[in-house]
Order: sequence, then structure tokens, then C-alpha cells
Amino acid sequence: MFNLYTSKKKYHTFRVSTTAVCFILLFLSAGHFSGIAQTGTPEVATERLKKEQVSFLQNINPVSLDSNIVVRLSRFIGSEVDSIHRSVMADTTLPDAEKARAIMSMMYFIQELCQNLSLQKFEVYDIPEALESYKRLLNAFLYHTPYAEVLKPLGPRRSQLLAAAFWQYKESGLLSDIAIYKRVISSPDYILQFLEMYPGFRFADSLLLFAVDYNPVKIAYYLQQDKPGLEVIIRNNKNIYLQNVASLSKNPNASELLPFILPLAENSLTTEEIIEKRRDATGYFQLLVNTLEKYRDRQAGSSNTYLNPLRKAIKEKSLSFFVNQINELHASAEDIRFASVRDLRLEDIYYIITSCEDELYTSSYLGLYKRLMDHFSTPSVDSLFNVVQYDNFSHFIRMAANYNTLPDFLSCMPQETALGLLKRFISHIESDTHTGLEKAMDIADSFAGFNSVPGISILFQNELRSNFERCQSGQLYFGMRLYGILMKVFDLVKEKDPAKKLWSNLGNPDLLDRKELQNKNGEIIQLVLFYGDEDGKASFNNFLNLFKSPKEWVISENKLWVTIRSLTGQPIIIYANRPLDEKKEMDLQAQDSLSFYLQQRSDDPVILIHRGHSYHLRQTLKRLQPSVRLTILGSCGGYNSILSVARISPEAQIIVSKKMGSQFINDPLIDVINETLQHDKDLIWEEVWAKMMTRFRNDGFLLNLFNEYIPPSKNVSLFVFKLFNYYR
Repeated sequence: MFNLYTSKKKYHTFRVSTTAVCFILLFLSAGHFSGIAQTGTPEVATERLKKEQVSFLQNINPVSLDSNIVVRLSRFIGSEVDSIHRSVMADTTLPDAEKARAIMSMMYFIQELCQNLSLQKFEVYDIPEALESYKRLLNAFLYHTPYAEVLKPLGPRRSQLLAAAFWQYKESGLLSDIAIYKRVISSPDYILQFLEMYPGFRFADSLLLFAVDYNPVKIAYYLQQDKPGLEVIIRNNKNIYLQNVASLSKNPNASELLPFILPLAENSLTTEEIIEKRRDATGYFQLLVNTLEKYRDRQAGSSNTYLNPLRKAIKEKSLSFFVNQINELHASAEDIRFASVRDLRLEDIYYIITSCEDELYTSSYLGLYKRLMDHFSTPSVDSLFNVVQYDNFSHFIRMAANYNTLPDFLSCMPQETALGLLKRFISHIESDTHTGLEKAMDIADSFAGFNSVPGISILFQNELRSNFERCQSGQLYFGMRLYGILMKVFDLVKEKDPAKKLWSNLGNPDLLDRKELQNKNGEIIQLVLFYGDEDGKASFNNFLNLFKSPKEWVISENKLWVTIRSLTGQPIIIYANRPLDEKKEMDLQAQDSLSFYLQQRSDDPVILIHRGHSYHLRQTLKRLQPSVRLTILGSCGGYNSILSVARISPEAQIIVSKKMGSQFINDPLIDVINETLQHDKDLIWEEVWAKMMTRFRNDGFLLNLFNEYIPPSKNVSLFVFKLFNYYR
């Protein structure tokens, strides 16, 4: 889709105002893109380079970086730069001006590395590849050899870094355009706005084709506006897929037709056939799945161009045809609740599950999983991934681990097959620095599931070690770090004591010191968030009953929230919004007012408690602050939001449920926690859990519910996050 040399646009240096498109791009300093400049003599350039080398090596912070990266950087800045410098200076074929420019590029490269590290903008595990890319590109510029293959795999950050290093070269305009191109496609929602401002951009055609793949409906809507400028470029482009979008832009059924851009452009499907299928939700959904499978298999191993519209449509229709209804009927009998998926095939249910990870209620997922498994007439389910060709494989395994269905899934196949899935799931997570950590956390979540399958534990451990050694031999530092952490955490899980040995590195995850929760007045501030549906109102009333003793608690109220203060023991202040009408978003308005009130008083909550369904959790997370030290996600599937919490409040301990959240668990848990804090005691999670087990020992149903709650001391995916970020 992106070719450095086939663009029909005339070569030019592209300039752009950062204020005009700041929502798309973070540009380099304008001075870096001013074309060829005088660089002085090689001797002057050498002196400046030496100063930059010394400054960088003196200021690099080994505490905040992986030691492998520090060693690699130090070697490059020291011996490798010196070696490149000697080679340049010794080459009698290079004029002095060319030597000086090459030496200055080293200096600019080091400067840009330093700035990115100090601002924490640069992904440190991109650094080794950036160093190699710089060396290859400098060699290409010095000796006039092709460099397209150097530039094609680079991401936006590395492209920008190289554009800054080589701003004095005649190729700087091309480098800066490539950096801009890659920045824009990293924010594809803004491609059309960008091209509307800069229709003459060198890679405008490539951006348009990327936009078609990302969202053809948006292009069709744009063409309906009858705007000049970019519309002419779109309609004149000869790409058959873009022309297909243009031809359908006036069609009232465009949004239903455009997901099928591939078969429509290739005349293997007609608009009439699609509209006929659209009359039946099941038939249309299955046509989407069939089309995805056909072109996915045809494009296996390639870029899967123009499959995104199909995937987006599958998610959209999964929600509108099935998931939203299943969620809304959560209180109904199962045959009524899941009636909409009764006639769906195995692959249809699979794509509903894997496309709607964030939207499914826990009970909705469990019901769909059950119906997926009902499609297998024999104990083995190994044919599932043959049907879907391992599409969305990691999504499925991650969800199975998070919802605690992985042990059941693995038990329904031969051990050899389970091992094959294991290898596929945990291999090569280092390939993408953006998603690698999250994948490692997903793998850690699966440890218990894999360990519960007889004979799989040793094989899992060996596979982790094998991947670590593979990364080690290839000097893949990101992979070394991830797999090294996973091996450490796996050992701890296997020992049945995940908290052991981590205390000196992460703090004690089995303990929350009461003093850490106190403000300067000795008070512990809690924020409890409710939502205005019927369940939320019932939950709010039950919550208030915890504080009905007038000798221990006093409750003050206004129209939007309540304030609960302890009268005995150590001071605790609890703020809870009223669950007002959610249809008018009055519950959110009450939360806004309460948050503003706390901000004005400088009362920073250290305990945040979510009391709503899983679909309300996004609103709760907006209230999360770095000051929070304990988060209780009292909703179904709260486990899926651990990473979101950790990124905002990295010091927080987290209590979540892997399956169903319930007020019958949440209220006693809050009661035990507050009772402990009132008595000036630390929260020792083993003791808290023992008290809860005692409360539920005579009620098997509640005991099973509570067993799905995860204390901070057992939260292995959070251990991975903290080890990665805070322990070097």
C-alpha cells in the first residue's frame, strides 16, 4: 500500500503547521526540515559530536531503563559511533563537506535519542532497531545505494528520529514526508481531514487507499457532502476499490454494502444479493462471516487488505443483532435470552465472542461459550481453530483465561493439541512493542488454566524458557524482558504463593499498610460510585445499611451524594453518589459534582469502589486518580480492566472478580475492610479472605461467587505489569 518510489506526486519538501494538525502529528523541530545546510569542517563536526557523546553517556539513567538497553546504547554511543566516525574520516572518496554532514548526522541522532528518552516519548525497546536503521541509512546516503527496504518497516517514531538525524541531506524532504505519512496512518480517523488541508501531499494516494481499508463508509459520507478539492482526487483515482466506494456513496444502503467492497469490486457479489440477505439478520451476518473467511484464506500471509471493513461490520452487527439484546435480557431465562443465536453456526458464535470482548457481560460471554461448545459432538474441540484458521486466536484464549473457562476448554482436547495452542499463544509476543506487555499479562492470566491440565505445567515452563533463549540469542531485549518476567511469575504461581519473593521489588502485595491510606489529617478517603439503573438503586440502599449504626457512623446527605463518617476508631470518610436516573444521565452528573467537590477540598480518594455493571466501568475509570491505593471493581468481569487501572494508578492494589460481581459479596467485603481500618490495622489480604470465607461457609452459592474474586496477592497479571515497569 505504501511505495516510496511509485508516487506520482512531484518531489518536494513538505511543511505543515503543527497547530493546524496537532491532533494528528507530533512533528520534529521545524529547523530539522530546512534542506541542505552548511556543516563546517569535519574537525568542527567531530568536536561537536564528541561533546554530545560525553553528555549522553554522563546523563543516561540506568535506573529507569532496562540494563540491556543501557548496555546497547552505551556501546553504540561509544565504540560504534567512534568506529563509524573513523570509517568516514578514513574514506578518501568522500569530500570534506560529505564527511562533516555524516558526522553531524551522528550528533543529531544522539541529540534526538536523548530528548526522546528524557521526555519518555521513545519506546526504549525500539532503540536497538533504531540504531541499526540509522547505520544502514547513513551507509546508503554516503554511497548512494537503495534505501527503500530500510524505511518501509519503520514505525512513526523511528521514522521521525531518522528524519531529525538526516535533516541536512537532500533526502530530508522524503524522510520527513515518510514520518508524516506514518504518523497520519497511526491516527486513521484523521486521514481525510489531513488530506483536505494538504491535498498535494506526496503520499496522498497511499493515504486514500489506507482510508478505504480503514473506513470506506466514512469516505462515502465525505463524498455525499459535495465538497471540492479532495473529492476530485478521490473520484479521479483509478483504484477499483476506491472507485467502488465512490460509486456507492449516493446509495441509501451504502453502510450495508461497503463492508463487501472486495466482492463488489471484483463482481463476485451484487448489491441486490446483499440487500436481499440484509432482510434477515442471521443471513446477513453469516454472509459477512463467509466473505471474511473467503478473503482471509485467499490473502493468507499477505497484508489482508480491505478486510478491516468486514471485521468492523461483524463487530457492529454482532452488537446490534445479538450482544446488546443478550445483555439487556440478563434477567431473563436462558432460552429467551439467547434465542437470537439459536440458529447460528460455530464460526458465527466464535466471531461474536471475539469481536465483542469489551461489550459482553460476563454472563453473556458464559452463555455464548456454552453454546459454542455445544456444537462439538465429541469431547475434542481441536476442530474449532481449523474452521476459523486461527483468526482472533489470541483474543479467544485471553477471554477464556479471563473468564476462567480455559481449563474447561483445554480439557476437551488431547494434551498434544493443548500444547500446540500453548506454543502459538505465547510465542513471539515481542514482535510489537505496543502490545507485547498486554500479551504477557494475558499469558500470566492463563497460568492457572494451563496448570490445571495434567502434564501441561512442565511443557508450559519449557516453552517460556525456549522463547527466552530465542530472544536472548537474537538480542531481542524486549522479548528477553517479557519472557524473563513470565518465567519468574510462573515459578511463583507454581509454588502456590505468588506474593513470595516479590515483596522487596514491588512492595508487599499481600499487605496494604494503613498508613499509606491516611491523609495529613489521618483520614482515609473513599469514593464509591453507583449508577442509576434498578440494580444500582438496590445496591445503593444495601450499601447504606452497612452504616446504619448511629454509634459508629454518621451519614449526611444532599440531593447528589452522601457523606459517611466514622464515629469510632480511626477516621474514615466515604463519599458515594446517589444512583439518580441513568436515562437522563443524572447519575453521571452527580458523580461530576461530587468529583468537583472533592477536588475543591483537595480530598484525594485513596480507595475507589465501582458499584455497577461491567458496562458502567468505563465511567468509573474516568474518576481514577494516581492517588488511589486500592481499587475494588465490584462488577462482572472486572478482571478485564486491570491494565486500565494499572496504567492510571500504578501503585494501586486491585480486587476484582473473574466472573460474576455481586452486591452480596461486595457489601460484606467493604464491611470487613472498613472494620479492619477502623481498628487501626493493616489490610492483610490472607486474613481478609479468611474472614470472608467464614461468612460464606454455610452458603455454597455465595462461597462459589466469592471464590471468583481475586485478592491483590493473587493478581498475577498485575505482577507482570509492575515487574515490567518498576523492577529493573
